[in-house]
Amino acid sequence: MFYAYVKLFFYPLVRVYLRLKVEGAEGIPRRGAALVVANHASFLDPIVLGSACPRKIHFIVLQWMFDLWRLRWFYWGMETIPLRTEEADPKAIKRALTRLRHGELVGIFPEGGRSPDGSLREGKLGAALLAAVSGVPVIPCAIRGAQSAWRPSTYFPLPGNVQVRFGSPIQYGAGNSRRPDRAGLASFSERMMSAIAALASEEQDGGSPHRGGERAPASRSTGGA
Repeated sequence: MFYAYVKLFFYPLVRVYLRLKVEGAEGIPRRGAALVVANHASFLDPIVLGSACPRKIHFIVLQWMFDLWRLRWFYWGMETIPLRTEEADPKAIKRALTRLRHGELVGIFPEGGRSPDGSLREGKLGAALLAAVSGVPVIPCAIRGAQSAWRPSTYFPLPGNVQVRFGSPIQYGAGNSRRPDRAGLASFSERMMSAIAALASEEQDGGSPHRGGERAPASRSTGGA
């Protein structure tokens, strides 16, 4: 109920103030587990992504954000999954896998943090690991316009035109081991980031594509999600 109230609370902000447009949401399965992966360049990203998705998303958030006493009640109510990035965090992975086993959606920003200039950065291996171990489909998503609406130098978002575009699900290879090697994870991580980049570079009205994000190289990092 808390999640539903929060989504209703933000409705005027995202639908009127930010003029949110959503594409591809019909491709999200009505039931069953999936990972939702998206680019991350603004504090608005979880708000607009959660508003655009017809189902509840359990977002993975950084532990230091979860520990902020003024916001912890909010993250707890939203049933987020805190993640420590300074070291391996098997507890966070276990929590995410539990959500997936229960047929829920888990949301991850694979870059591991916000991109300061809006370009798509290299993906870390956490999302690929979850996809490999769980075997669930991965839904790539591109968020556009959020960084322009809420710049780091401002305390409140400006009116804007924000778009969320969901892509076709992709899946870690069925023939791979439940204990995938680093090369396989890096390859799938690059595939996820390339799918996000492709969605970000497409024109909203189906015209000629323009560059909305840089293609991410294969991941070299094991930290983060």
